[in-house]
Amino acid sequence: MQILTVSSKRQITLPKDFLDDFGIKPGGKIYIEESGNSICIKSAKSVVEESAGSLNKYVDKSRYGVTFEKIMEETRRKTAKKLISIQK
Repeated sequence: MQILTVSSKRQITLPKDFLDDFGIKPGGKIYIEESGNSICIKSAKSVVEESAGSLNKYVDKSRYGVTFEKIMEETRRKTAKKLISIQK
């Protein structure tokens, strides 16, 4: 456990070794969460990793391996088709 000082701008500086241990680099993102009377800091990468795959149950298995660009192209095409049918 380390004690940090809050600056006049209400900022803290986390020790480099601490950030390195969690793979947080300059410009990296962190996630801060209130937990009772504590503050929990997580690497934003770990938040993504924790939720990775959590939406798979909502994805048709035939979509696995399809690129994002291909899905967006198909979505745009279907949306345009729907808009055209509404305007008729």
